[in-house]
Amino acid sequence: MGSSAREIERQIKETRERMDDNLTELEGQAASGARRYGRIAAIVVGVVAIGGAGFLIYRRMHRPTLKDRLADLSLADLRALAEEVSGRLKEPLPSVTVKVNENNDAKPGTVKSILRRIAPALVGTASTALLERITRPGADRYAAPQAE
Repeated sequence: MGSSAREIERQIKETRERMDDNLTELEGQAASGARRYGRIAAIVVGVVAIGGAGFLIYRRMHRPTLKDRLADLSLADLRALAEEVSGRLKEPLPSVTVKVNENNDAKPGTVKSILRRIAPALVGTASTALLERITRPGADRYAAPQAE
Protein backbone atom coordinates (compact mmCIF):
# COMPACT_ATOMS: atom_id res chain seq x y z
CA MET A 1 0.00 0.00 0.00
CA GLY A 2 2.90 2.33 0.77
CA SER A 3 4.39 1.90 -2.67
CA SER A 4 1.11 2.60 -4.40
CA ALA A 5 0.62 5.80 -2.34
CA ARG A 6 4.11 6.95 -3.35
CA GLU A 7 3.31 6.06 -6.93
CA ILE A 8 0.10 8.08 -6.81
CA GLU A 9 1.95 11.08 -5.27
CA ARG A 10 4.60 10.84 -7.99
CA GLN A 11 1.95 10.75 -10.71
CA ILE A 12 0.17 13.71 -9.13
CA LYS A 13 3.47 15.60 -8.99
CA GLU A 14 4.25 14.80 -12.66
CA THR A 15 0.74 15.84 -13.67
CA ARG A 16 1.09 19.14 -11.81
CA GLU A 17 4.46 19.78 -13.44
CA ARG A 18 2.99 19.08 -16.92
CA MET A 19 0.07 21.38 -16.15
CA ASP A 20 2.45 24.11 -14.94
CA ASP A 21 4.53 23.70 -18.10
CA ASN A 22 1.41 23.87 -20.27
CA LEU A 23 0.16 26.96 -18.41
CA THR A 24 3.55 28.64 -18.73
CA GLU A 25 3.59 27.88 -22.46
CA LEU A 26 0.02 29.19 -22.91
CA GLU A 27 0.86 32.37 -20.99
CA GLY A 28 3.89 32.88 -23.21
CA GLN A 29 1.76 32.43 -26.34
CA ALA A 30 -0.84 34.88 -25.01
CA ALA A 31 1.84 37.44 -24.21
CA SER A 32 3.48 37.08 -27.63
CA GLY A 33 0.03 37.38 -29.27
CA ALA A 34 -0.70 40.53 -27.27
CA ARG A 35 2.67 41.97 -28.27
CA ARG A 36 1.98 41.09 -31.89
CA TYR A 37 -1.48 42.72 -31.83
CA GLY A 38 -0.09 45.74 -30.01
CA ARG A 39 2.63 46.11 -32.63
CA ILE A 40 0.06 45.79 -35.45
CA ALA A 41 -2.18 48.39 -33.77
CA ALA A 42 0.78 50.78 -33.36
CA ILE A 43 1.70 50.39 -37.03
CA VAL A 44 -1.91 51.02 -38.11
CA VAL A 45 -2.13 54.14 -35.92
CA GLY A 46 1.20 55.37 -37.32
CA VAL A 47 0.14 54.81 -40.91
CA VAL A 48 -3.18 56.58 -40.32
CA ALA A 49 -1.39 59.52 -38.65
CA ILE A 50 1.13 59.82 -41.48
CA GLY A 51 -1.63 59.52 -44.07
CA GLY A 52 -3.72 62.17 -42.32
CA ALA A 53 -0.76 64.54 -42.06
CA GLY A 54 0.05 63.96 -45.73
CA PHE A 55 -3.55 64.67 -46.71
CA LEU A 56 -3.60 67.89 -44.66
CA ILE A 57 -0.32 69.04 -46.19
CA TYR A 58 -1.60 68.22 -49.68
CA ARG A 59 -4.82 70.17 -49.06
CA ARG A 60 -2.82 73.09 -47.67
CA MET A 61 -0.46 73.19 -50.64
CA HIS A 62 -3.10 72.60 -53.35
CA ARG A 63 -5.89 74.90 -52.27
CA PRO A 64 -8.22 75.93 -55.05
CA THR A 65 -7.82 79.58 -55.87
CA LEU A 66 -10.61 82.05 -55.35
CA LYS A 67 -11.05 82.23 -59.12
CA ASP A 68 -11.58 78.45 -59.29
CA ARG A 69 -14.03 78.45 -56.40
CA LEU A 70 -16.01 81.35 -57.86
CA ALA A 71 -16.05 79.74 -61.30
CA ASP A 72 -17.83 76.73 -59.80
CA LEU A 73 -20.58 78.89 -58.30
CA SER A 74 -23.57 80.04 -60.26
CA LEU A 75 -26.19 82.60 -59.38
CA ALA A 76 -28.95 80.00 -59.56
CA ASP A 77 -27.10 77.77 -57.08
CA LEU A 78 -26.67 80.65 -54.65
CA ARG A 79 -30.35 81.57 -54.88
CA ALA A 80 -31.39 77.95 -54.34
CA LEU A 81 -29.09 77.71 -51.33
CA ALA A 82 -30.50 80.94 -49.86
CA GLU A 83 -34.06 79.67 -50.32
CA GLU A 84 -33.21 76.33 -48.72
CA VAL A 85 -31.55 77.96 -45.73
CA SER A 86 -34.35 80.48 -45.25
CA GLY A 87 -36.89 77.64 -45.42
CA ARG A 88 -35.13 75.85 -42.55
CA LEU A 89 -35.09 78.90 -40.29
CA LYS A 90 -37.93 79.54 -37.87
CA GLU A 91 -37.80 83.30 -38.35
CA PRO A 92 -37.41 85.04 -41.72
CA LEU A 93 -34.01 86.41 -42.65
CA PRO A 94 -33.56 90.14 -42.06
CA SER A 95 -33.19 92.34 -45.08
CA VAL A 96 -29.70 93.65 -45.74
CA THR A 97 -28.80 96.83 -47.59
CA VAL A 98 -25.26 97.28 -48.85
CA LYS A 99 -24.14 100.87 -49.41
CA VAL A 100 -20.87 101.57 -51.14
CA ASN A 101 -19.02 104.91 -50.93
CA GLU A 102 -21.66 106.48 -48.72
CA ASN A 103 -20.77 109.52 -46.63
CA ASN A 104 -20.87 108.62 -42.98
CA ASP A 105 -21.70 111.47 -40.61
CA ALA A 106 -20.99 109.41 -37.51
CA LYS A 107 -18.72 110.95 -34.88
CA PRO A 108 -15.16 109.62 -34.75
CA GLY A 109 -14.15 107.42 -31.85
CA THR A 110 -12.02 108.51 -28.91
CA VAL A 111 -8.73 107.36 -30.42
CA LYS A 112 -9.46 109.05 -33.76
CA SER A 113 -10.38 112.34 -32.11
CA ILE A 114 -7.19 112.30 -30.02
CA LEU A 115 -5.06 111.51 -33.08
CA ARG A 116 -6.72 114.31 -35.06
CA ARG A 117 -5.71 116.81 -32.37
CA ILE A 118 -2.16 115.53 -31.79
CA ALA A 119 -1.12 114.71 -35.38
CA PRO A 120 -0.50 118.31 -36.59
CA ALA A 121 1.74 119.04 -33.62
CA LEU A 122 3.73 115.82 -34.12
CA VAL A 123 4.17 116.46 -37.84
CA GLY A 124 5.20 120.07 -37.25
CA THR A 125 7.77 119.10 -34.61
CA ALA A 126 9.23 116.32 -36.73
CA SER A 127 9.47 118.49 -39.85
CA THR A 128 11.12 121.33 -37.92
CA ALA A 129 13.70 118.98 -36.43
CA LEU A 130 14.41 117.53 -39.87
CA LEU A 131 14.84 120.96 -41.48
CA GLU A 132 17.18 122.12 -38.70
CA ARG A 133 19.25 118.99 -39.09
CA ILE A 134 19.55 119.47 -42.85
CA THR A 135 20.23 123.20 -42.86
CA ARG A 136 22.61 123.35 -39.87
CA PRO A 137 26.25 123.27 -40.96
CA GLY A 138 28.47 120.54 -39.60
CA ALA A 139 30.74 121.14 -36.60
CA ASP A 140 33.90 120.66 -38.68
CA ARG A 141 32.97 123.28 -41.28
CA TYR A 142 31.82 126.05 -38.99
CA ALA A 143 33.41 127.43 -35.85
CA ALA A 144 31.77 130.04 -33.65
CA PRO A 145 33.47 133.46 -33.67
CA GLN A 146 35.81 133.99 -30.76
CA ALA A 147 36.22 137.21 -28.81
CA GLU A 148 39.69 138.74 -28.87
